[in-house]
Amino acid sequence: ENKCTTALKSFIDRIVVNESACPYTKSVDIAATGLEVKGVTPGPVAYRFNGSSDACAALGAFWSCVCELLGTPESELSTTMLSLPAVGPGVDDNALNRFAIILELISRNLCLFRGDAVFGLVHFHPAYDRKLIHPINKPAYGHLPPENWLRPMMKLNGNTEEAENMTDEELHLNNYQRRAPFTAINILRVNQLNAAAGAKSIVELDVGDGIIEKASGITTYSRNAIRLAGVGKTQLDAGVEADIAMM
Repeated sequence: ENKCTTALKSFIDRIVVNESACPYTKSVDIAATGLEVKGVTPGPVAYRFNGSSDACAALGAFWSCVCELLGTPESELSTTMLSLPAVGPGVDDNALNRFAIILELISRNLCLFRGDAVFGLVHFHPAYDRKLIHPINKPAYGHLPPENWLRPMMKLNGNTEEAENMTDEELHLNNYQRRAPFTAINILRVNQLNAAAGAKSIVELDVGDGIIEKASGITTYSRNAIRLAGVGKTQLDAGVEADIAMM
């Protein structure tokens, strides 16, 4: 457990903090920094662990984290990172499929009880690839937006030059913001997400062929795609490998 937490913190420090994947996370131990003017109090990040590969055990661990968050003020517990290293271990297609299936089960279970009105989820896996997460061209709860939405998002955000000139390979590096050393879930309070996104964060996005979709997080996703492309695949791969080696 300690090795997994150390590896996960290394990923968060490398991508979330140093590459500013989340502009309101400034350290691995404190979350929601800089949102005080919007009524959100920074607080500690909880690191929780479940070593079982069983779907029911993972779901039980998830709900334990939800109950803990519900019963604890955000000044004492801001957000939770739940480590599930035995769920879809490895980086092959079978591992990614197992990750996607179990985390969809968890996501749907939360939504079934309308928990998505209280919490948001962010899913991580070392082989994370949004083009292999279903539905591929529609939003998937807890996941990045579809990859074919990124160019329209960047154009809408004013990053027209990058949207037109970035290669598909560079755009694909966007996935590395979710490539933690193992399966993990960030359970976030919705009030923090709303404060971070700001007013009128949901916009109409023209994704091509006359299709208009509702989208949010335009600025963050555009910035992250551009920034990770600048880091480059070699350095990003080395970071993932170094994190995994810590376990």
